[in-house]
Amino acid sequence: MDVDLPSPRAMQAIAAAVVLLGFVADFRAVVVVALLALLATFALVEQMHRVTWATEVGLLVVSAILFLAGHAGWAWLAAMIAAGVAALAVAADVWVAPGYVRNPK
Repeated sequence: MDVDLPSPRAMQAIAAAVVLLGFVADFRAVVVVALLALLATFALVEQMHRVTWATEVGLLVVSAILFLAGHAGWAWLAAMIAAGVAALAVAADVWVAPGYVRNPK
């Protein structure tokens, strides 16, 4: 099997795996590592995947702030939601739609 590492799905898989392994090992610094990795690759991502990327970055920022505040349970919850968004993008190729606004009539 040939894996295309620069593809968004491969990068999302790595981010999800790193956060989940950090949770299992209770290694809290992994949230910051995943956050920095996603920020470093944000410019390389196609426009249609950037909203998903930004959602994950936002959740990981919230998680890092909660770790600093001493709320590890809530911090891991935010990190697990970010990992879930990444895993959904990888497994089902489901991305947060950019610019989708529903106008009621």
